[in-house]
Amino acid sequence: MNSDNPEHAMTFGELLELIHDQQRRINVLETAFSYLAFGLEKKSCQLLTHSLKLEANNQTYDEKTQQYFAKLAELFEMRNSGMGDIPSTNSDRVS
Repeated sequence: MNSDNPEHAMTFGELLELIHDQQRRINVLETAFSYLAFGLEKKSCQLLTHSLKLEANNQTYDEKTQQYFAKLAELFEMRNSGMGDIPSTNSDRVS
């Protein structure tokens, strides 16, 4: 809590709600983005998957971010291969 500036103070509960809201928004964006594979031509999807794999190996990102890129690339590959109902991405699933 910022006691120097009460206008910017927020309770712990408000902070948690803000974090949960951001997590929900990110999950929606990840899911929407992962469904792009169904609307792209095969070559475009392959190029996107390749680009995501390059980002997964980009050393300027921390390890967790690289894992997220790799997981998204994996989902695009599975969807592009026609495997059907692949679960959407979720930030909590990266180990």
